Amino acid sequence: MNEVKYRRPLNKQQIRTLHLLYWYRFCTSRQLARSFDKTNPKAIQNKLQILEAQELIGKRYDKSYKLVGRSAEYFITPKGARTLEKASPDSTNAWATKSLYKNKTVSDDFLKHCIVVTETAQRLRAIYGDSKKLHILPKSYMAQLSYYPSWTPDLHIEIPGKGETPTKHYFVDIWDGTKPFFVGVRKTRNYVNFKDSGEWQEDEPYPAILAVCEDERSQKKLNRQMKKILDDQWDDALVFATTIRQQIEGATKAAEKVWYVVETDEARSLSRIHSPEDTAED
Repeated sequence: MNEVKYRRPLNKQQIRTLHLLYWYRFCTSRQLARSFDKTNPKAIQNKLQILEAQELIGKRYDKSYKLVGRSAEYFITPKGARTLEKASPDSTNAWATKSLYKNKTVSDDFLKHCIVVTETAQRLRAIYGDSKKLHILPKSYMAQLSYYPSWTPDLHIEIPGKGETPTKHYFVDIWDGTKPFFVGVRKTRNYVNFKDSGEWQEDEPYPAILAVCEDERSQKKLNRQMKKILDDQWDDALVFATTIRQQIEGATKAAEKVWYVVETDEARSLSRIHSPEDTAED
């Protein structure tokens, strides 16, 4: 095979694709297409094949996928990460790049969880607005910063402040059945310990802890455990709220009350989770 000695520099779409795979670890072609406002994954298939031919991305796929109607999961390679850093300096970090070497061998549960996290992030973006209205930071980004807990949330959502309204922060975890229930409880308690440590950003309100549960049964179980934690803490700055994936998937407007606030036992919209009076309606 003749070696290709020259390739054109990566274009903006290719760089964006590498960015998405770098931060979210795994994405399907449908998710990548959606990030470019394309409804059909075939619209970007050629672009993915080009990146794959250059060994900048890889994919997990075998015969069993076709039998169950499962899509291939794409990931960025270490070579792709190095290329991304050259094309977009200071856009990668040592922790995230090191983790890429495990992409070919990670468990199926881990892979599926990454896909669900990506799907949730895209749904939240569709509900709550573009990057001017909502910042979404994935685990791979947070891991490089000291003011996040070492047991990092799946997502950090940030709603920028306006005027006298402060910035709102949310730590989001997606509990999709790929981990035992007790892990979710332990992680919730870990957020309490992290708050007590004082390592969170100074002059920023502590994030509300949000959980996206697989179904109503698991949501109710987690709600009970969160209520016990709140009863033990007596800390008004601790806010726990939950929802289920079905509600996130069905929501179309930011004002929809899809989040159950544990302490007050009521449903609220995202921006009103901290307090129903603290902001105007979305």
